[in-house]
Amino acid sequence: MVPPELEEGLPLEKMKDFSLEELLGMAIKAEIGARKFYESLAERIDIQELKEKIEWLAGEEKKHEELLRKIYANMFPGKEVVFPKEHIGPELQPVARKLNGVQDIIDLIRWAMKAEEIAAQFYAKLEEMVDTEEKKRLMRYLSDMEWGHYYNLKAEYELLLDWEMYGQMMHVGP
Repeated sequence: MVPPELEEGLPLEKMKDFSLEELLGMAIKAEIGARKFYESLAERIDIQELKEKIEWLAGEEKKHEELLRKIYANMFPGKEVVFPKEHIGPELQPVARKLNGVQDIIDLIRWAMKAEEIAAQFYAKLEEMVDTEEKKRLMRYLSDMEWGHYYNLKAEYELLLDWEMYGQMMHVGP
Protein backbone atom coordinates (compact mmCIF):
# COMPACT_ATOMS: atom_id res chain seq x y z
CA MET A 1 0.00 0.00 0.00
CA VAL A 2 1.28 3.44 -0.91
CA PRO A 3 1.46 5.76 2.11
CA PRO A 4 -0.23 9.19 2.01
CA GLU A 5 3.25 10.79 1.93
CA LEU A 6 3.86 9.43 -1.57
CA GLU A 7 1.93 10.04 -4.76
CA GLU A 8 2.72 7.50 -7.42
CA GLY A 9 3.38 9.06 -10.78
CA LEU A 10 3.91 8.06 -14.35
CA PRO A 11 6.72 5.67 -15.30
CA LEU A 12 10.02 7.16 -16.52
CA GLU A 13 9.26 5.98 -20.08
CA LYS A 14 6.54 8.67 -20.23
CA MET A 15 9.18 11.44 -20.12
CA LYS A 16 9.19 11.46 -23.93
CA ASP A 17 5.54 12.59 -23.90
CA PHE A 18 6.42 15.93 -22.25
CA SER A 19 8.32 19.03 -23.34
CA LEU A 20 11.57 20.01 -21.66
CA GLU A 21 9.74 22.96 -20.09
CA GLU A 22 7.12 20.63 -18.58
CA LEU A 23 9.81 18.23 -17.33
CA LEU A 24 11.73 21.04 -15.64
CA GLY A 25 8.47 22.18 -14.01
CA MET A 26 7.93 18.62 -12.75
CA ALA A 27 11.49 18.53 -11.41
CA ILE A 28 11.10 21.82 -9.53
CA LYS A 29 7.78 20.66 -8.08
CA ALA A 30 9.36 17.35 -7.01
CA GLU A 31 12.24 19.15 -5.27
CA ILE A 32 9.75 21.35 -3.36
CA GLY A 33 7.76 18.24 -2.34
CA ALA A 34 10.90 16.41 -1.24
CA ARG A 35 12.05 19.40 0.84
CA LYS A 36 8.66 19.64 2.58
CA PHE A 37 8.65 15.87 3.14
CA TYR A 38 12.10 15.93 4.77
CA GLU A 39 11.28 19.02 6.87
CA SER A 40 8.09 17.43 8.18
CA LEU A 41 9.79 14.06 8.75
CA ALA A 42 12.61 15.74 10.73
CA GLU A 43 10.01 17.39 13.00
CA ARG A 44 8.69 13.94 13.93
CA ILE A 45 12.02 12.20 14.61
CA ASP A 46 13.47 12.01 18.12
CA ILE A 47 16.81 10.40 17.17
CA GLN A 48 19.06 13.50 16.98
CA GLU A 49 21.64 12.14 14.49
CA LEU A 50 18.91 10.98 12.10
CA LYS A 51 16.99 14.24 12.54
CA GLU A 52 20.11 16.21 11.52
CA LYS A 53 20.66 14.04 8.42
CA ILE A 54 17.03 14.49 7.35
CA GLU A 55 17.28 18.26 7.89
CA TRP A 56 20.45 18.27 5.75
CA LEU A 57 18.53 16.47 2.97
CA ALA A 58 15.81 19.14 3.16
CA GLY A 59 18.47 21.82 2.65
CA GLU A 60 19.91 19.91 -0.33
CA GLU A 61 16.48 19.72 -1.97
CA LYS A 62 16.11 23.50 -1.53
CA LYS A 63 19.45 24.02 -3.34
CA HIS A 64 18.30 21.75 -6.18
CA GLU A 65 15.07 23.72 -6.52
CA GLU A 66 17.04 26.99 -6.76
CA LEU A 67 19.41 25.52 -9.35
CA LEU A 68 16.52 24.18 -11.44
CA ARG A 69 14.74 27.55 -11.26
CA LYS A 70 17.91 29.20 -12.64
CA ILE A 71 18.09 26.66 -15.47
CA TYR A 72 14.40 27.23 -16.21
CA ALA A 73 14.82 31.03 -16.23
CA ASN A 74 17.81 30.68 -18.54
CA MET A 75 15.99 28.39 -20.96
CA PHE A 76 12.59 30.14 -20.82
CA PRO A 77 13.36 33.82 -20.09
CA GLY A 78 10.53 35.84 -18.59
CA LYS A 79 8.23 32.81 -18.25
CA GLU A 80 6.63 31.83 -14.97
CA VAL A 81 7.39 28.21 -14.00
CA VAL A 82 4.54 25.93 -15.05
CA PHE A 83 3.93 22.98 -12.73
CA PRO A 84 2.17 20.21 -14.70
CA LYS A 85 -0.37 18.22 -12.70
CA GLU A 86 1.29 15.02 -13.89
CA HIS A 87 4.60 13.86 -12.51
CA ILE A 88 7.12 11.21 -13.46
CA GLY A 89 7.82 8.73 -10.69
CA PRO A 90 6.80 9.03 -7.04
CA GLU A 91 6.40 12.48 -5.54
CA LEU A 92 6.99 12.94 -1.83
CA GLN A 93 4.38 14.81 0.21
CA PRO A 94 4.75 16.30 3.71
CA VAL A 95 4.35 13.83 6.57
CA ALA A 96 1.17 14.82 8.37
CA ARG A 97 0.58 11.78 10.61
CA LYS A 98 2.03 10.88 13.97
CA LEU A 99 4.81 8.34 13.65
CA ASN A 100 4.36 5.29 15.84
CA GLY A 101 7.89 4.12 16.42
CA VAL A 102 10.84 3.04 14.35
CA GLN A 103 8.86 0.93 11.88
CA ASP A 104 7.04 4.03 10.58
CA ILE A 105 10.36 5.84 10.11
CA ILE A 106 11.80 2.78 8.33
CA ASP A 107 8.81 2.67 5.96
CA LEU A 108 9.06 6.39 5.17
CA ILE A 109 12.79 6.18 4.54
CA ARG A 110 12.23 3.19 2.23
CA TRP A 111 9.74 5.26 0.19
CA ALA A 112 12.10 8.25 0.18
CA MET A 113 14.88 5.97 -1.14
CA LYS A 114 12.61 4.92 -4.01
CA ALA A 115 11.79 8.56 -4.81
CA GLU A 116 15.50 9.52 -4.75
CA GLU A 117 16.39 6.59 -7.03
CA ILE A 118 13.77 7.60 -9.58
CA ALA A 119 14.81 11.27 -9.32
CA ALA A 120 18.39 10.24 -10.16
CA GLN A 121 17.16 8.32 -13.21
CA PHE A 122 14.92 11.25 -14.20
CA TYR A 123 17.86 13.69 -14.20
CA ALA A 124 20.00 11.19 -16.14
CA LYS A 125 17.31 11.11 -18.84
CA LEU A 126 16.99 14.92 -18.76
CA GLU A 127 20.75 15.09 -19.38
CA GLU A 128 20.11 13.46 -22.77
CA MET A 129 17.44 16.07 -23.58
CA VAL A 130 19.15 19.36 -22.75
CA ASP A 131 21.14 21.08 -25.48
CA THR A 132 24.37 22.47 -24.02
CA GLU A 133 27.31 20.82 -22.31
CA GLU A 134 26.80 23.08 -19.27
CA LYS A 135 23.15 21.96 -18.86
CA LYS A 136 24.19 18.33 -19.38
CA ARG A 137 26.78 18.70 -16.60
CA LEU A 138 24.15 20.23 -14.29
CA MET A 139 21.73 17.35 -14.93
CA ARG A 140 24.55 14.84 -14.33
CA TYR A 141 25.37 16.70 -11.10
CA LEU A 142 21.72 16.55 -9.98
CA SER A 143 21.52 12.86 -10.85
CA ASP A 144 24.70 12.16 -8.86
CA MET A 145 23.38 14.20 -5.91
CA GLU A 146 20.10 12.24 -5.90
CA TRP A 147 22.11 8.99 -5.89
CA GLY A 148 24.03 10.44 -2.94
CA HIS A 149 20.75 11.07 -1.13
CA TYR A 150 19.65 7.52 -1.93
CA TYR A 151 22.83 6.05 -0.40
CA ASN A 152 22.63 8.36 2.63
CA LEU A 153 19.08 7.16 3.24
CA LYS A 154 20.08 3.54 2.60
CA ALA A 155 22.76 3.76 5.31
CA GLU A 156 20.23 5.20 7.79
CA TYR A 157 17.65 2.59 6.71
CA GLU A 158 20.08 -0.26 7.41
CA LEU A 159 21.06 1.25 10.78
CA LEU A 160 17.39 1.55 11.74
CA LEU A 161 16.70 -2.05 10.69
CA ASP A 162 19.60 -3.20 12.89
CA TRP A 163 18.44 -0.94 15.71
CA GLU A 164 14.87 -2.25 15.52
CA MET A 165 16.07 -5.85 15.43
CA TYR A 166 18.38 -5.15 18.38
CA GLY A 167 15.51 -3.48 20.25
CA GLN A 168 13.25 -6.48 19.67
CA MET A 169 15.96 -8.87 20.85
CA MET A 170 16.21 -6.92 24.10
CA HIS A 171 12.54 -7.76 24.78
CA VAL A 172 13.04 -11.48 24.14
CA GLY A 173 14.10 -13.75 26.90
CA PRO A 174 13.04 -15.58 30.05
